Amino acid sequence: MNGTDKPTYEVLPNHHSDPFRDHVVRAYEDSPNDWQKVLGEELHFQWGVFGHPHAPRPVSLDEAGLRHLERQLALASGDGTGHTTPRRILDVGCGWGATLRHLARVFPDCPRLDGMNISAEQLTHCADRLRDVPRPDRVHLYLCDAADIAELPAPEQPYDLVLARGVITHLPPQVYETATAALARRMQPGSLLVVSETLYSEEFLAREPTPPTDADHLALGHRKSLRYVTDVLRANGFRIRDDRVLPCGEDAARWVLELKGNIDVHFPEEASPPLEAIRQMAADLAVALLRQEASVHSIVAERGPA
Repeated sequence: MNGTDKPTYEVLPNHHSDPFRDHVVRAYEDSPNDWQKVLGEELHFQWGVFGHPHAPRPVSLDEAGLRHLERQLALASGDGTGHTTPRRILDVGCGWGATLRHLARVFPDCPRLDGMNISAEQLTHCADRLRDVPRPDRVHLYLCDAADIAELPAPEQPYDLVLARGVITHLPPQVYETATAALARRMQPGSLLVVSETLYSEEFLAREPTPPTDADHLALGHRKSLRYVTDVLRANGFRIRDDRVLPCGEDAARWVLELKGNIDVHFPEEASPPLEAIRQMAADLAVALLRQEASVHSIVAERGPA
C-alpha cells in the first residue's frame, strides 16, 4: 500500500494447487455493505467479549469485537499494561481490515505491518480502511493464500508479531501445516503468534459429519480440534505460552445469535448464501458453544530457538 489516494495491494505468485481456495473466495465475495449490516461498521468477524449481562448499557458488536482483540493483545504483552513495539507485524487472513487497522494505531512506531488475504473483495475494503492510520505507507497488503507465506517480500526482515484470527478454520489440514512451517521460518526466535480459532471437541468431530462442499457456504468444513492445532504449532518450533477459551461460551453464543438477529432484520426473506448459512447454523452452534462441544480458543505461541 502506498500514500496515493487509490488503495492498492500486491498479488503474489501461487505455487500450490488447492481446490478449496476458490471456495473460500466465494464465501466473501458479497459487498462489505451487506456484511456491515450483520457484523457492525468495523467488520470484526472473530467473535466478541460482551462482559457482564447486566451492564448499564448494551455492548455493540463493534465494541465486543474490539474488546476481544484487545484482550488477546493484553495476553500477548504479558501483563496487559502496555506493548513492546514490534518491528514487523503480519496479519494472516486480514479480512476487511479491522484487526490490521487497530494494530496500525496501537503500534504507531512499528516500521512495517503486512496484511495478507485471499479475497480481493475483502482486501480492497481493507486497503481503503487503512488510509487514515498513522503513516499508512507502513502498511503492505498482499493477495495470496496462506500456503504462500514463504513468498512474502523481505525475508531478511523477520516477523516478531503475527496474528491469525479466524483463518485456520478455512484451511485444509495440509495447507495449515504448510503455512505453519513457512510461518515458523519467517519469524524470529522469541516472536509471538496470536491465534483465535473456533475449535471442536474430539467427540463432536467424531459424531458430526463434514458438510458437503456445495453446502458449505462459509468455507468452514475443515473443522479442527485444539489438540491438532497446537500439535502442529509445537511440531514447528512454537511453545504455547497461553491457551484459554476466549470469549466464554455465553459470550460466543450471544455473538452468533446477534448475527442471526441482524440477518433476520435486514434480510427477512432471503440473504446471500454465506449470510443464510449463518442464519441456519446459529442456533445449533450456540448450543454447541454452551455445551462446550465447540469453543473459541485464544492461543499465544512463542517461536522457539531456530
